[in-house]
This record gives sequence, C-alpha cells and structure tokens, in this order.
Amino acid sequence: MQTSYVPDSNRYLGAMFRRCGRSGIVLPPVAVGLWQNFGGADVFETGRAVIRRAFDRGVTHFDLANNYGPPYGSAEENFGQILRKDFGSLRNELVISTKAGWDMWPGPYGIGASRKYLLASLDESLKRMGLDYVDIFYAHRPWLDCPLEETMGALVSAVHQGKSPLCGHLQLQPRTHPGGGSHLEEHGCPFVHSSALVLHV
Repeated sequence: MQTSYVPDSNRYLGAMFRRCGRSGIVLPPVAVGLWQNFGGADVFETGRAVIRRAFDRGVTHFDLANNYGPPYGSAEENFGQILRKDFGSLRNELVISTKAGWDMWPGPYGIGASRKYLLASLDESLKRMGLDYVDIFYAHRPWLDCPLEETMGALVSAVHQGKSPLCGHLQLQPRTHPGGGSHLEEHGCPFVHSSALVLHV
C-alpha cells in the first residue's frame, strides 16, 4: 500500500534546465513520457512510483498524448489520478504536455490535424486528467489534406482560450517550416519544440 507522498526537499539540487524554443519556459533535459506502461492495462502503483521517483530527482516535465495507454486515453486518466493523489499542491512545479494527431476515435474526425479534431481532443484530454489547462499542447504531426494554417490556428485558439499557455508542433522545426512558427508568433504564441529527451518508460 502506498504511503502519503512527501517529495524530496533536495529535488532541485543539481537539477539542470534548458530554455524551450523561443518561449520563456525551461525544461529539464529528461522528461517522462507516458506512452506505454502507464495505461489501464498496466499496474497503476508501478507508474505512480515512477512518476514520484522522477519528480524526486528533479524531473518536472511529464509528456502525454490523447491516445497513450493502452487503451487509448487511459494514460491521461491514470496520470490525472496520480496528480490528485500526490501532486495536488505541486501543480505549479510541473510542466504537463499533451498532444493529438494520431487516431483516437472512429470516423474522419478522430485523427489528423484539423481544427475540429485538435480542439476536441484537447478538451477530452483536460477532462481525463482533471485539469483546467496543460502547459504545452502539441500538434503531433502534419496532415496531408489539412492546411498548416488551420493546424496552427487551432493551436492559437487553445492558447487564447486559456487551455494551454504554450503550443507547438512536434514535426515542424522553425528552420524547416518557418511559416508555422511565424503564424503562432503573429498571434502572440511562441513556437515551442521539444528540448528534452523524453524517456518512455
């Protein structure tokens, strides 16, 4: 049985952080990705112990996606439980990111990079985790028949709605796709790309 969690008081001693993209946020060089081993098919207390241990070692960035599990969505549900049980008073010390782009639900609106899919997915992610906002919301990938401007516009909307102070695109880098980053910056949204090694444990 898990005891009440008290974080290590020395968790920031020796911890390093890097600036992320053109934003003012800094991230640790390693993040914990909840792609596998944190879903409904896995042992909840094992994942909980990993997240506690990571935070005790100065890891503050936890990376999810709408369809992480298995089954889809269950990693966000479990992470939400861990937040409520262990990190309720520590939310401001965490950077929580999620993303959408791969398949999530049946039909043409459950995959891709459209405004409809991205914003609906973000709303569902917030509900699963029990959060009002995530710190970074990413579009997971470009979509052949969806204009980049629509994808970036959806990210801007997420920022302006207060659901994610920062946004980005995992597969678009400022040097190779300057139009995507400039679209975000024109609307007051710094282009964020991952500066951390995400360990999917």
